[in-house]
Amino acid sequence: MMLPSMLASTQSENGHTLTGAITIGAIVAVIIILFLVVKLLGAILRHPFISLALFALGGFAIFKFALVGIIGIGLLAAVGAGALWMNIGDGS
Repeated sequence: MMLPSMLASTQSENGHTLTGAITIGAIVAVIIILFLVVKLLGAILRHPFISLALFALGGFAIFKFALVGIIGIGLLAAVGAGALWMNIGDGS
């Protein structure tokens, strides 16, 4: 649980800053999002007939849904990496 007093402070008890947590989280999110987008585009190019069938059924909605999921996973990874950096939720 993130306490407002910790958000106002610049450092946690282990010396890691909130800015560092945000930076680490952003780096992790960008790497994961790029990796998953490349995988999605690779799957589209590897299986063009399936991609055309999905496009015929749902238009861009299916691909937008996939991209929203990829961005959501990236955001969750960013929050997780930031929490690990700040040692939030480690039971101490």
